[in-house]
Amino acid sequence: MLKPHRFFYFYLLIISLKCCIIIQYDCEVCVLAQKKGKNKFGITPSMIFLNLLLVLIICTVCFFTYNIINGEDNTSSEPPFTAVTSAPPETSAPTTTAGSTEKPDSNSSVATSDNEPTLDFDKDYFSSSLFIGDSISTGLSLYGFLDQQNVFAQQGLAPSTALDADIDGVTLSDKIASFKPKKIFVMLGTNSVGYADNETLAGNMKELVEKISALTKAKIYVVSIPPVTPEAEKSDENSLTLKAITDYNTKLKNAISGTSATFIDLNSILSDKDGYFNADYAEMDGIHFMGKTYEVMLSYLQKHSS
Repeated sequence: MLKPHRFFYFYLLIISLKCCIIIQYDCEVCVLAQKKGKNKFGITPSMIFLNLLLVLIICTVCFFTYNIINGEDNTSSEPPFTAVTSAPPETSAPTTTAGSTEKPDSNSSVATSDNEPTLDFDKDYFSSSLFIGDSISTGLSLYGFLDQQNVFAQQGLAPSTALDADIDGVTLSDKIASFKPKKIFVMLGTNSVGYADNETLAGNMKELVEKISALTKAKIYVVSIPPVTPEAEKSDENSLTLKAITDYNTKLKNAISGTSATFIDLNSILSDKDGYFNADYAEMDGIHFMGKTYEVMLSYLQKHSS
């Protein structure tokens, strides 16, 4: 069945044919009139009009025909064809338990294991915290993760020397009195493990915790010392071994169990599958922390001290 615009073109074609017939007839009339001497040139008004009309009709037909050929005729009401290359993915309705009215939360995140490292710590969370440690802890402020006022650390600091140490003219008791921390994190022992008896070291940490508790009402957290890499264990520059570190951390946890302090096992989050310091976190010496390791450390401590 012809569509309206197609019918219009067909109608114009019929009109054109009719005009041709009329012109042909008019020409014959003109010839007869010329023979009789009635018209010198054989031209009549109707012939002029019909010729002009024919030219107009032919131009119109050519114009629309050109548009059709070049795809510019948009009068079709049919939508353009779209090729389907793949079927849409199937979706299944969320399963719910019988009688449950709670809707599933599409934005909920998957729960992560406590021993899965994250980098989501909040610096403001530690604004009123004090970190006591050795050269490893100095990196907390040197890398800019914490302010200097939040760190009381020095190279070579040990559990037995921390309370009497003088750092930039300030002792630990002075620091606690002036800063008034709400949380205190203590990580000491790396400089002594391998040289001293682990039982004695753990006892020194217990004594330090008890003395700090007498100075402040702040919550105290004792942090396990980190592991070392296999290369550091073999080095002649230190006496640290994986076995000695594990033994010290175990004795440390037991020693402070009777105090007000809480033990946090940082060692486990920094270890690889064999218990050594994860190469992604260790500095070249296999003992100290890379910059991002402090982010892992602070994120873990925040999670376990909230």
